[in-house]
Amino acid sequence: MAAKKNTPTRPPKMIGKPKKIRKNKSRIHLTLRQRLRIILTVLVLFSAGLMCLLHFTGIFTFDDLLVSLDIKDRPATRRDLEVHVVSCGNADCILIMSKGETMVIDAGDREHSASTVSYLKNHGVKKIKYLVATHQHFDHIGGMADVIWTFRVENMIAPKVPKELIPTSKAYERLLMAVQGTGVKMRNAKNQTLKLGDCEVTVMPSPITDSDDLNNYSIVIRLVHGENTFLFTADAEKEEELALIEKGYDLKAKVLKVGHHGSYSSSSAEFLDAVDPEYAVISSGYMNEFGHPHDSTMRRLEKYADKIYNTAYNGSVVFVSDGEGMSVYCSESSRRVYE
Repeated sequence: MAAKKNTPTRPPKMIGKPKKIRKNKSRIHLTLRQRLRIILTVLVLFSAGLMCLLHFTGIFTFDDLLVSLDIKDRPATRRDLEVHVVSCGNADCILIMSKGETMVIDAGDREHSASTVSYLKNHGVKKIKYLVATHQHFDHIGGMADVIWTFRVENMIAPKVPKELIPTSKAYERLLMAVQGTGVKMRNAKNQTLKLGDCEVTVMPSPITDSDDLNNYSIVIRLVHGENTFLFTADAEKEEELALIEKGYDLKAKVLKVGHHGSYSSSSAEFLDAVDPEYAVISSGYMNEFGHPHDSTMRRLEKYADKIYNTAYNGSVVFVSDGEGMSVYCSESSRRVYE
């Protein structure tokens, strides 16, 4: 018999189209809020990374961002105005220089007169256009005789006070001898605006005429340099502060030289409301016997000023202005004391 040939078997024909096998894929369904959060997070991370890159490359720093948001003052690019709150113990001396012209407000006490004169010399002072004795207490005029003998003073301004309050101290006697010996004309303060370099300086004599406190006859000075304003209040007490407000003076200032070394008797809440300072600077001596500045004053200042300087810890504090931006510097020696 012949062997049968093995013929390959054909697979059975499929009826209809073959079915596709579907794989089960689990999908994550996000709500619109979740999608927005993811997009926002990505944008924030991208912006933060870009800002860090710009900052470290110096193209656009974090300080530039704060300035553009009006959170921080732009640093001064020119020294068109310098305001020095000179460190001279628990006393006052302020040096103002603009476009080659100089004003000195008070001259500290006798103990620090040599260092005060040296400070003025070291900053190029040779001639003083305006010398202001805000009032006749020794911690404001004690070093003024040496200033008058050392530098050429063109104009001197002092307050008019009742005769019974004129001191008979040696500091005042030395001041009068220097005025007479050099021929400096000392004029009583009056409400006027003076020109000093690029600045306008408003002199505000005390409206008070019947106080028995010499501090309340302090001359108050407001300086305007473009967008930057300064207020120097000497030792004006609360009574004079309120009188200045009632008189209608423009007291608003970016920088406040705090009155009476930070005593509780000055820098009243009503006065700080009128000034609304961003910066405050106190001239006081380290560990002084009066306890200046007082805690109550500091608490009031902290409600207004973002930055508070104290010569007892920061040394001489210097504000530099170009009319728009402003920079603040403190002396090196003071930093070592503070640290």
